[in-house]
Amino acid sequence: MRLFIAVNPPERFRRDLDTRLDSIRPRVRIAWTTPPSWHLTLAFLGDWPEVRLQPTADALAAAVGARPAFALQPDRIGAFPDLRRPRVLFLHLDGGDPLRQLARDVRAAVDGVWPDGPQDRKDFHPHLTLARVKHPLAGSEAACLQALDLGTWEPFSVDSVALMESALGRQGARYACRATLPLGG
Repeated sequence: MRLFIAVNPPERFRRDLDTRLDSIRPRVRIAWTTPPSWHLTLAFLGDWPEVRLQPTADALAAAVGARPAFALQPDRIGAFPDLRRPRVLFLHLDGGDPLRQLARDVRAAVDGVWPDGPQDRKDFHPHLTLARVKHPLAGSEAACLQALDLGTWEPFSVDSVALMESALGRQGARYACRATLPLGG
């Protein structure tokens, strides 16, 4: 099972973001992601055996159950490695110290279940992937992305995390929620 732990934005935010991207999509030919796939990854676990699913969900429930809900602020557009030569276009999400602590708690819980597992241990960069760039952009496309401003946003509440399964296929990844773990506090 290919697993990750994520914050799933509310439907209202997804609809709003989808509408804001409508004007740019026809002008920049890249592999845009879709609203059902939008999430904030707290930890990518990789391939885990199914027998570790319930212990992982239990450890996550204990770790996040003590954390209070908090607000997540959609912020600016960014890209990896940068907007001049983007490979991944994203929307930065700012949750301050509560988000960073939640990510640390989630990663510690995962390590407690399988310390030698294949989980990604890269630095946490809170973002929502909007598109993948598979080919060099034309000058006008690059300029369009560099000038992209999606405006201001209302923050949304984070009151749970999800243990997600990702199945790769010809049409891209399909996600299924295996457990929803509420924040408590």
